Amino acid sequence: MRDRSRALVLGVLALGVVIAALFFGRGAEQSPAAPAPHRFVRADLPRIDVHVHVPPSEAAHAVRIFRAQGVVLALDASGGEPDGGGLEASIAAAAETHGALRDYCSIDWSRVEEPDFVAYATHALDRCREEGAVGLKIYKALGLGYELTGGSLLRVDDPRLDPVFEHAGTLGLPVLIHTGDPQAFFRPPTPDNERYAELSAHPRWSFYGARPNGQPWPSWQEVFDEFEQRVARTPGTRFLGAHFGNDPEEPETVARMLAAYPNLYVETAARVPEIGRFPAARMREIFARFHDRILFGTDFQIGSHGQLVLGSSGGQPDTESRIPFFYESTYRYFETNDRGFAHPTPIQGDWTIDGIGLPRDVLEDFYSGNAMRLFHLTLPDAHAPE
Repeated sequence: MRDRSRALVLGVLALGVVIAALFFGRGAEQSPAAPAPHRFVRADLPRIDVHVHVPPSEAAHAVRIFRAQGVVLALDASGGEPDGGGLEASIAAAAETHGALRDYCSIDWSRVEEPDFVAYATHALDRCREEGAVGLKIYKALGLGYELTGGSLLRVDDPRLDPVFEHAGTLGLPVLIHTGDPQAFFRPPTPDNERYAELSAHPRWSFYGARPNGQPWPSWQEVFDEFEQRVARTPGTRFLGAHFGNDPEEPETVARMLAAYPNLYVETAARVPEIGRFPAARMREIFARFHDRILFGTDFQIGSHGQLVLGSSGGQPDTESRIPFFYESTYRYFETNDRGFAHPTPIQGDWTIDGIGLPRDVLEDFYSGNAMRLFHLTLPDAHAPE
């Protein structure tokens, strides 16, 4: 009898393990990195996301996602170049969203060695303004991608670019600038690198060692110094440093630059995991001190076929089931004093973050007020059709 009872108990336990495995395995497949739900109610404030990537074909889809997550207006960093380079199509698609999506423009820096480069670039900026672009977007290829005659890279602070950045200031076009990348991407992509999972999924994101032409990559510090020199040399142009001023690993450096350069603003896209590692009290002080120059951004991306990237990606696109967690954990960082909770983008590192509990007046500037002033925006009608 004891053997039969023991067998029955073991059978029940085994069945329970199977059921649990099926249940939890199914949940993990739908949302691989999202932890258990947390009771959190976001602040009743409108949000302007100053850094998203949305192709024209997905504008309506993206706006539905944004509205569900409290984002009333988003600025598309993938607007494209004017005069046939995609900007016109982006502007037309954004117009169908009734003000819920606006576009940055970009220009072709690879033409820098052409005799008419300055004429081309300043005319392109004029066209950007005429088409209705909100600003100029600079990708990290400036400093890390455009190869000059002889094999060197076009520097962010190259003097040949001065007239272009100065013209952006004259036109009142803020410059959203991504320079460099996470510091870990400039270190050996080995298992002891804290961004190893990301680098394994995207080997081309590594800037360690030699470039394809055999010349060495610049160091992280060299590229960051180019960014600072660009901001310093063009005081009449307002720069919005992407990804927390391109240096989320060093908030004190970002604070120093904000104090030194009145034309510098920063945004938070895809860097809550990094800044969330620092003491909450100190981060709250930085946000409060520079409450008029830190803006809300996420780096939300949607591809032409609806594939998602929520902050960063692994080998596969993110699923829509992860969207609520991505936004909730982001808002939770800014709005609560919660400690030790999961950050929005697990592939960016295996650690937890602490909320900084910003007061409402700081949140108002951060979520929308600063963007409205910097880009001369008005909030769209919340009841406009999608």
